Amino acid sequence: MLLIDPSPHYRRIVRTMLYQAQLHRIFEASDLASAATMFIQKQPNIVILDWDMPDNGSTKCLAAIRSFKTSPFAKAPVLVMMERPDRRSVVQAAKLGAHEIVTKPISPNNLWLHLSGVINIPRKYREASGSITLVPRAISNSMF
Repeated sequence: MLLIDPSPHYRRIVRTMLYQAQLHRIFEASDLASAATMFIQKQPNIVILDWDMPDNGSTKCLAAIRSFKTSPFAKAPVLVMMERPDRRSVVQAAKLGAHEIVTKPISPNNLWLHLSGVINIPRKYREASGSITLVPRAISNSMF
């Protein structure tokens, strides 16, 4: 698992939550360059990405992950954390291929709920324009 967040404090908090959930293969990156290095060296199976990285680092990172031609990890599930989610940011993250979007601060229960969804209910993918995109989830009629 790769945790990408510029804040060492928040990385420590999330790492502690992951350890409590018995997830121990956790790698950390504070920026896009170190995230790229970690991807190549450690080959994480899940990414937790802070959306509020400087210089649009999060959009660049997510786009790079989903880039079919350049990323061998294009299908890694990505959980995006947002401090102030607004409609535009949520839609942008979803279009770029985020599996789950959560609001900071995140509780251990909420983190595990979203991670278990990523792990236990995998999303389908399709190739489009040289990138990997997620197939939208079906909306259940029972929701309305």
